[in-house]
Amino acid sequence: MSEEQRIDRALRWRLVLGRHAGAHLALGVPDGQDGEGLSGELAEALGAAPKVDAMLEFIYDREQRSRSHRADPGAGDRLSVPVWLSGVRQLFPTEAARVLEQDALYRYGLTELVTDPTILDRAEPTTDLLKAIVQFKHLMGPGVLEVARRKVAEVIDQVRRDLETDCRPALTGPARPDGTPPVRTFRNVDWTRTVRRNLKNWDPEGQQLVPDRLSYRHRGQRRSRWHIVISVDQSGSMTDSLIHSAVMAGIFAGLPAVQVSLVLWDHRIVDVSEHVHDPLEILMNVQLGGGTDLLPALEYCAALVTEPERTLFVVLSDFQVWGDRQPMLELAADLVGAGVRAMGLLALDADGHPAHDERFARDLADRGWFVASLTPARLAEHVGRVLRG
Repeated sequence: MSEEQRIDRALRWRLVLGRHAGAHLALGVPDGQDGEGLSGELAEALGAAPKVDAMLEFIYDREQRSRSHRADPGAGDRLSVPVWLSGVRQLFPTEAARVLEQDALYRYGLTELVTDPTILDRAEPTTDLLKAIVQFKHLMGPGVLEVARRKVAEVIDQVRRDLETDCRPALTGPARPDGTPPVRTFRNVDWTRTVRRNLKNWDPEGQQLVPDRLSYRHRGQRRSRWHIVISVDQSGSMTDSLIHSAVMAGIFAGLPAVQVSLVLWDHRIVDVSEHVHDPLEILMNVQLGGGTDLLPALEYCAALVTEPERTLFVVLSDFQVWGDRQPMLELAADLVGAGVRAMGLLALDADGHPAHDERFARDLADRGWFVASLTPARLAEHVGRVLRG
């Protein structure tokens, strides 16, 4: 057995035996080298082993306190629930992280994050915290929900600012290809930009905004509106993508001459288009879980199409679908045949690493769909090309 094989086997045993395994289990690393010379993957795994132990101890030591190899207090005892939730997502594959979270909340009763408003209020507003709130908000009482909404609003605001910075240039394109400034007339005033730039000039006594600078924009050629239909699989595995799609839908809806419909589905269908400008409302009311019944969602969204050649249809799903796939694929082909620009998104998040049904994704691509896993910035580039094309 090679040295790397011995170390890989030892690391697997560490998951079983815990943080004290190092005293009883040789890792096969030469003394004084600390993993030097190992492959990058093994060296990284060796360095992360104590962190992995801490994540596991945080929940499973509650059951194993009577066993000698886990009798002493460990690093897991010093973790908070939010830090633990974040660490689990970073150190474990998605499926393993989901098992750990379910065990923590339902098997061992670690519901501090969703039952104690003080703990939640102290938690750093991160996307990991946002995902935890979205997943477990059904366990929250009214007092905790009030704090949760504030935390979700903070995270959404930050995510939206970051995405707008990255995405808006790709969506709107250059102000003018020839560099000609816009004509400074009243009809060309960009009121949204003007208000934003002059917020510092708000007069609290007079309750009015006193702008010292007006912003202008070119008046584009008048064209019929685009309709972007976004259909999002709200099964539990799509939490990251659901968060980003809710924020991106609001950004798309802010574009001129663009109408956005947002439809969430599993084995049910919920049209949340009226809240497309309010991602907070969408995420605090979404019901994660359920199956992946795609055909009714496709049929519902197809009925929303009135001008196929001015419609961009985006389906966000892992495509682990229920039922007979042939009717779904036939309808997908019909939409493209009618002139709809159709996209199948396997993931929409910062990493763009999907877990999906590859065969169904290929079948969609064979029927004229653009199928990919994208970051929000790359999605904005693609949508921008469609809208300007």
